[in-house]
Amino acid sequence: MRYNRLVLVAFLFLGLINFPLISLVDSSKTIEGVPVIYAYSLVVWLVVIAFTGIILNYKNKK
Repeated sequence: MRYNRLVLVAFLFLGLINFPLISLVDSSKTIEGVPVIYAYSLVVWLVVIAFTGIILNYKNKK
C-alpha cells in the first residue's frame, strides 16, 4: 500500500511540473521579488517532500 501511495505522489509531481501547468505560471510577475515560476517550483517541491515524508512515517494502526 505504501508503494502505491509513493507512485501516486510521483505522478502528482510529474503532473504539477508538466508543461501546461508550468506555462500558466511562466510570466514576468514576481512575489516579493522572486519570479512566480521559481516560487511555484519551490512550493511544488516542498509539497512533494511533505507528502513523501507523511507516507513514509505513516504507521498502520491494525
